[in-house]
Amino acid sequence: RQADGRKVLRSSIREFLCSEAMFHLGIPTTRAGTCVTSDSRVVRDIFYDGNPKNERCTVVLRIASTFIRFGSFEIFKPPDEYTGRKGPSVNRNDIRIQMLDYVISTFYPEIQEAYSDNTVQRNAAFFKEITKRTARLVAEWQCVGFCHGVLNTDNMSIVGLTIDYGPFGFMDRYDPEHICNGSDNTGRYAYNKQPEICKWNLGKLAEALVPELPLEISQLILEEEYDAEFEKHYLQKMRKKLGLIQLELEEDSKLVSELLETMHLTAGDFTNIFYLLSSFSVDIDPSKFEDFLEELTSQCASVEELKVVFKPQMDPR
Repeated sequence: RQADGRKVLRSSIREFLCSEAMFHLGIPTTRAGTCVTSDSRVVRDIFYDGNPKNERCTVVLRIASTFIRFGSFEIFKPPDEYTGRKGPSVNRNDIRIQMLDYVISTFYPEIQEAYSDNTVQRNAAFFKEITKRTARLVAEWQCVGFCHGVLNTDNMSIVGLTIDYGPFGFMDRYDPEHICNGSDNTGRYAYNKQPEICKWNLGKLAEALVPELPLEISQLILEEEYDAEFEKHYLQKMRKKLGLIQLELEEDSKLVSELLETMHLTAGDFTNIFYLLSSFSVDIDPSKFEDFLEELTSQCASVEELKVVFKPQMDPR
C-alpha cells in the first residue's frame, strides 16, 4: 500500500457492517457511526492478481468511550538492547502517572474509589480487571469464529473492546489454524493463537506500567487470572451455543473439544453447524433423525474439498 494509510469503500463497508454485527452479537466493540466516501482515489490491487484499479477513499467514523490502547503506554519504552529503538517519552514517568490516573478514574471509577489511598493496589486492581476483560473478549471471538488479523499492542483496547477492523474474517470451514490476514506469513495471529497473543500483549502492557505497578505483581495477576477467566467464559459460552443450559457437567469441556475436532476432520462449516444443531429437538421422531444427520453432514466438505483443505502448506520445492 506504499504506506498511504487510506481505506477504500469496500473495506470500509465491511468494517462498518462487522462492528455493528459484533455489537448485536453481544461482543464488546467499537461502533460504526458514519461512512463517508470522498472524491480522492487510490490504486489498489483488489484481488492481488496484478490488475490494480483506482478506488474511492472512504472514512469510517468509529465510536467508543476511549481509543487508548495497550500500545499507548509503550511511549515510555526504554531503548531496545538490540535495535536501540525507544519510546518518544522514555523516562517521563510523570506522563505515565497522568495517563494511569486518567484511565482509571475515567473508565474504572469503582477501582479508583475502592483504592484511592493506595496507588499500587489501585493499579493492580486495574490490571486484574483489564486482564479479565481481555480474556473474556477473546473467548467471545473464539466462540463465533472471529479472527482479528492484527493483534498487536496498538490494537488492544484499554477498556476491553474489539478495535481496528482491518484484515478481519469469520471462519467458514472450521480450521483452528485459519489465518485471515494475507500478510501474516508466520500465522502469528491465526485463530487458535488469539488467546495466546492477547495474553502476550497483556504482558507487554505490564512491562509498560513499571514502576507504577511492579512487574512481579502484574505477572502474578496475569498467570493467576487470564487462562482461568478465558477457559471459564469460553466454556460458558459454548454451553449456551450447544443448549447445555440446565445442567453443567465436567465432561462438557471434552464434548466441546470433540465436536470441534470432528468439525476440523470433516471441514465442517463453523457457523452453519451450530445453527443446525439449534434446530435439533430432543423429542425428535426417530424416523426423522436420519434426515437431520444428512442435513448436518451436508455442511461438511466432500472428499475433493477435503483434499484442497488439507493440501500441504509447504512450498513444493
